[in-house]
Parts: sequence; structure tokens; C-alpha cells
Amino acid sequence: MIRDERGITLTELLLFLAIIGLIIGTLVTAIYQINQVTGWGGNQMRVQHDLQNAATWLNRDVPSASSAHIVSASQMTLTIPYVGSITGTLHTRVITYTFSTTDSTLTRDSGNSTLIVARHVNSFVPSPTGTVTSAITITITSRASNVAQSATLHLDMRPTE
Repeated sequence: MIRDERGITLTELLLFLAIIGLIIGTLVTAIYQINQVTGWGGNQMRVQHDLQNAATWLNRDVPSASSAHIVSASQMTLTIPYVGSITGTLHTRVITYTFSTTDSTLTRDSGNSTLIVARHVNSFVPSPTGTVTSAITITITSRASNVAQSATLHLDMRPTE
């Protein structure tokens, strides 16, 4: 048997537990902050991606259109003329942009394909309403969790001949 074998005192145990508590508390706080910043950054990326994607498609379609019919704040139909490559005759393509409030999406329907342009859309407001042949102003607001951003596009349409 070994003499002078001593255990730890209550004071040493309490000091050890206090130090461990501080270390664990600091680690938990750091992990929580990293998680919050990562989540916010992901939401910021979603919102910016939606706005950029919508702007890309609208910048592609609206300048090619000869007219637009804005039914409401949730639907816009573009008429795009084009010349057939084989026959050389004039044809028209109709592209419809529809904003759905139920699932917060902006879709583009070209007749033979439907594409979800943006998934976190709060509002899609084209103006003026009715049939337009010169320019359209479109305001889009995208929101993902606690991050919201909006963009206003002023797009000139193809001059009528």
C-alpha cells in the first residue's frame, strides 16, 4: 500500500468543472455563430441567384419581344417574332412568365418547355399593365428566410417596324 496517496479536493473539482464549463460554453457559442453566419450567407446566395437568374432570362426575352401583354402582377406574355431558317417566313413565339404566390416561384413557359426561373420570389410586378410595345419596368423581390432583396429592371422592347 502506498502512503501519502491523496484524492482531489472539492475545491479542485469545482475549479476543474468551472474551467471545463467555460471552454464548452465558448465552443458552443462559436459553433452557433458559425452556423448562423453560414445560414445567412446561404440565404443571401439564394436571393441573389434568384434575382440574377430572373434578370438573365428577362434580359434575353423582353428585348426580343415586339409586344407584351401584362395580364396582372402575376402574369406577363411576350410575343417574339422570328424568321424561320428553312422557309424564311415570319413566325411568332409566345413566352409567358407566371408568378405563383402559392409556391413563390417565377416560371417561364415557352410553349414546348417550362422553366422555373426563381424559387424564392415574394413579388413580381411588371408595369404598365395592358399591351405594351415600347418598354417594361419589372420589380422582383426575392426572400429566403430573414434575407430579402429586390431588383428593378427597365427593359426596352424591339421597335415595331
